[in-house]
Amino acid sequence: MKHKTNYIIAIEYKEYDNDYPNDFVTQLINREICSVKNNKIKFKVTGFIIYKNTFIIIFPKNYNVPREEKDLLKHAQVLFQVLLKYKQESNLNVEEMELLGGEDGQYKESYYTSYLIISDFIENGPLKKEIRIESLSYSGRIDWSATINKKQPIFSEGSVIYNNTVSKKNMIDHHHLLLQIYRYCVNKSIEKYGWLFDLSLENVEEFLELPCDINYGIHFLTKELNSTFVDREMKVVKILRDFLSGIEFDRFEKIEIMVTPYFHNVWEVICSFNFKNQYKGLRSLIPKTKWEIESSAKVQSQRPDIIFIKEKTIYILDAKYYDIDTNLPGWSDIVKQFFYGFTIFRNINAKMHQRIKQLETVENSFLFPSGDPDPIKYVGRVSIEENMDLGYIKAYKINTFLAMQCYLGKERFDFINQMISKS
Repeated sequence: MKHKTNYIIAIEYKEYDNDYPNDFVTQLINREICSVKNNKIKFKVTGFIIYKNTFIIIFPKNYNVPREEKDLLKHAQVLFQVLLKYKQESNLNVEEMELLGGEDGQYKESYYTSYLIISDFIENGPLKKEIRIESLSYSGRIDWSATINKKQPIFSEGSVIYNNTVSKKNMIDHHHLLLQIYRYCVNKSIEKYGWLFDLSLENVEEFLELPCDINYGIHFLTKELNSTFVDREMKVVKILRDFLSGIEFDRFEKIEIMVTPYFHNVWEVICSFNFKNQYKGLRSLIPKTKWEIESSAKVQSQRPDIIFIKEKTIYILDAKYYDIDTNLPGWSDIVKQFFYGFTIFRNINAKMHQRIKQLETVENSFLFPSGDPDPIKYVGRVSIEENMDLGYIKAYKINTFLAMQCYLGKERFDFINQMISKS
């Protein structure tokens, strides 16, 4: 049984005809996920919206969406996994965490609970619940205690002989309610979300009916949780309970979301990874602002997105989530980047740090997401007229799909050396 996925494709901040039901659109507008004007809808987020078993997949700005379905689903899988990794590794505020599906244990029969079920299934295989069977017909390990208590021995020439022994054997209890609930949850998760893991039900034992009432199942899992001390089993039981609780909770909820209106933060994380950000090791070189005022307010320091040293050059990069065909960084972004370069390089020269005293130049760059086939492409530069002593800020397009794959460890590419070779 292969699940057919229903999906609609969109790109963040592009306009589309608004053919969606009014109640659906109203809910999205109330959560600031989209805007509507002149019957045109514009999604203000990147990610996934699930409505009545249809996935609305919203790719980042300036994304080149594949035409072939197989390739398209692969791109969607990568985006899904990027958002999951970003969610798990970043310190998110409550709003963004909720938009990305909430935290563990929030009783949602959702993509995230299903992701946990599927991930455990892929990593560890099906859950097993063993029972010990005693029988005369097994040739396994002899249970001498049971044999002595239950069987009559034969005494022969001073020896004790048992013609019939009781053997014991551990077997999988396929009829255990926990395993039935587990198989149901695995099946429902793969049926709905398995395509995001390139996984179908073809090689999974079908079990599409819940073997008990939902409330009874939740009660049973709570009792089971209190009686098991096996780490994996405890973890799985908690997830299954969340899954069933979510079914009950979501009966009146029609929309499920995994989106972020802050993909600029995701883009910064992706670029920071791919350009091997050395900020933590170099932040002592970044000059601090010095206030002379009576105040206990926290002073905000300079914080370039990405900084690293290569040979005799210090590189200061700014990951800009812009579609440069329609929008370019403004005055504040440009001046800030020039100021980073000027103050950091001057501070290094003044202190003459031993390990980097041979530095000769500073190079500023903007990194923009792109659907172009080139992994990285130099597209231009910006300067301030009559101030050429500040130099230039170079602009590069980065292939978003490749950058996301590298962030996930699915591909490898040397963005740094490719950027330097194109300078």
